[in-house]
Amino acid sequence: MNIQQAARASGLSADTIRFYEKKGVLPRPPRRENGYRTYSEEHVETLRLARGLRDLGLPLGEVAEILPVAHDGTCGDLREALVTTLEGACEEVERRIEDLTRTRGELASILNGVRAMPADTRDVPGMTGCGCVQLVAEGASTART
Repeated sequence: MNIQQAARASGLSADTIRFYEKKGVLPRPPRRENGYRTYSEEHVETLRLARGLRDLGLPLGEVAEILPVAHDGTCGDLREALVTTLEGACEEVERRIEDLTRTRGELASILNGVRAMPADTRDVPGMTGCGCVQLVAEGASTART
């Protein structure tokens, strides 16, 4: 099959397939005499795996480590590579959840402080102005007078 057919079958665009091949993420398919790539069903399965791993948020570098195993290794080799990579991905997701939870708390605290401010105040409760901010604010107010 040609690249357009492989793209339709895998759910990736032809440009993405070319990009992955150029970056060495995917094994290069053989070419016909006219220079066109010829994709097998095995290539399409590898492309589908690439799409699925990227949809899970795995970085391209990690996908690039798994795909050669999927294309050329055994099922056991692939399973081992997936376990290692997906365990790392789960740990990264947990770290990001913790970071986002902490950020959500900080945002809520600032939002509550801003909502509690009287309309005519210039200070945010619980926040100390930085000297740089004060200098800029003072400079801006003197420049207007």
